[in-house]
Amino acid sequence: MRMWHYFLGGALVLAPALIGTLLFGLAFDGSKKHLWAGLLTAILGVGLHTLVILFMLVTGRVLREAIRARRLPEQFLVDLNDFFSRKRAYPLAGLGAASIVAAGVLGYSSRGFGISPVWHWVVGLGAVLLNLWALQEEYKVLRENQRLVDRAAAELDALDRAQEAAGIPLPPEPPPAPLLSLRNGLTLLIAPWLPYFYWTLVVWRGDFSHTSLHPWVEISVVGLFVTVLALKGEPTRGAERSEAN
Repeated sequence: MRMWHYFLGGALVLAPALIGTLLFGLAFDGSKKHLWAGLLTAILGVGLHTLVILFMLVTGRVLREAIRARRLPEQFLVDLNDFFSRKRAYPLAGLGAASIVAAGVLGYSSRGFGISPVWHWVVGLGAVLLNLWALQEEYKVLRENQRLVDRAAAELDALDRAQEAAGIPLPPEPPPAPLLSLRNGLTLLIAPWLPYFYWTLVVWRGDFSHTSLHPWVEISVVGLFVTVLALKGEPTRGAERSEAN
């Protein structure tokens, strides 16, 4: 399956979730039904928009690396730069995610900070309309991005076949990323505290007594352990790379 297939599936869930949250807000203003609908919609919306941004970044980096390492035609670089200069998926995805978060924060601000609920209604309606528009634009961009990736993949396959026919060995497969990597360690170390602080600062408005430290502390300790092991293994991997070169 292609990335746009996954995005389309997520968009088909997010779109009715946005509308449903809006209707829940009108029918059950301030109730737990509206709260949970908004929370789940916010998680899905931010996750889907973030996925688009990450995919665009990764594919752009991969294509540039392929152009450099495998000597793809320079036209690919021209098309790639033109693609990213014309497309508005980045700002739309960022604005879509930010608008959902802003609507959620303003929903609580009427209780904790005395801000008028009208701001929550206005921003919430704007977030729904903005996200519905952003979803269709992101879908178009992902389809065009996929066509560019498919062109590059076809060109790479042709280069591989030509090298194989000429008896030139194909480039070796890169080694798999180690499980005990610095990135994995820092992710486990930091990421668990995001939901903890969300529940404490947003849901319970700064009352730490309502939020348990578990299992966030345990996950963070595992992340610290992985980070230390990864840092200890860096000199060894660096020496191995030097010997290989």
